[in-house]
Amino acid sequence: MKEKFITTNELANDASKILKGLKKGEGVVVLRYSDPVGVLISYDDYKKLMNLESDFVSECKVCLGTIKKKGK
Repeated sequence: MKEKFITTNELANDASKILKGLKKGEGVVVLRYSDPVGVLISYDDYKKLMNLESDFVSECKVCLGTIKKKGK
């Protein structure tokens, strides 16, 4: 994912342009006083991240269950 940095002022002034960039796969890190305060990603990328998290949680539960069985 291509990533760029913008300030909160740029976000406020160029929201429409920034949102169009998200649809093109651009990630945006929002800076406030030079400190990162948030990240904007497309909804499709968000869904992918949520699915990955869900898959990893399920995988970890299986691993922990296996470890518990071996410990008995």
